[in-house]
Amino acid sequence: MRVTRIWSFAVAVVLAASVPVNASAPVPPTKGDDPLSLARKGLDEISDFVYQNRSLNDVVTDLKDRLKIPVILDTSVYQFGIDPSQPTITTSLKQSKTRDGLKAALAGHNLKFGLVREGLYISTEEGVISRQLRQRVTVDCNEAAFGTVVKQLGTDTGANVVLDPRLGEKAAKAVTLKLDEVPLETAVRLLSEVADLRAIRMSNVLFITTGERAEKLRADADGPVQPSTATPGIFPGNVPPGIGVFGGFGGAVALPAVPVAPPAAAVEAPPVEKKEEKKEEKKP
Repeated sequence: MRVTRIWSFAVAVVLAASVPVNASAPVPPTKGDDPLSLARKGLDEISDFVYQNRSLNDVVTDLKDRLKIPVILDTSVYQFGIDPSQPTITTSLKQSKTRDGLKAALAGHNLKFGLVREGLYISTEEGVISRQLRQRVTVDCNEAAFGTVVKQLGTDTGANVVLDPRLGEKAAKAVTLKLDEVPLETAVRLLSEVADLRAIRMSNVLFITTGERAEKLRADADGPVQPSTATPGIFPGNVPPGIGVFGGFGGAVALPAVPVAPPAAAVEAPPVEKKEEKKEEKKP
């Protein structure tokens, strides 16, 4: 009986050891492996940036494959007469940072790039700013330090959220606010309002300062970014297969429905009055 118990105990131990602990729990991603961190790191990598008569699509593919940078190309650039499949890029930069090489490659197309949650975004300057500052965020803070909250929003989205260094203790004011899926710029402006501060936009920077300083800067500031609109001049026949209008590969081209005005009612012309011809009387 004693031998049987020992054997049963040994079998139980072996079986227990073979079962993984928390097998159903998802494995958390390794810190720094998210698309934004990879793109941020990749922009500072030193490498050769040499292209001879290459297309914009080739450059994007090279960044993805060689430097492992997640890249989104806003295909609405077609409306500016840019065809990413045409060999129009020639650069020769050796042992330079990726950000410098990419600037040189995009300069001929008057395009810019910026960091977003999904990685590196390429578009016009206005397109990059709109994509950065209209990223959807969720805020749920209770008596949290204002400066800590807005800095974290900037870190998580890649946007430039800058605190006026002269704020001092005002940046540490406790704020309580809950927002669900709102544009980043809206969240920063509302958080600033709760903290009795003001956020103004200067190009692609959200600068947070006091109300008095914000008024002084108002003349040089920009208004809130507007959402990007669909490109009315792009049709499925003009866009290569596998590229979506709003950036990235594999998206379908979506065009907004255009309301067609009903035909105007036909207006009947007024009847033409026929003039009676007067017969000339013959004189005797």
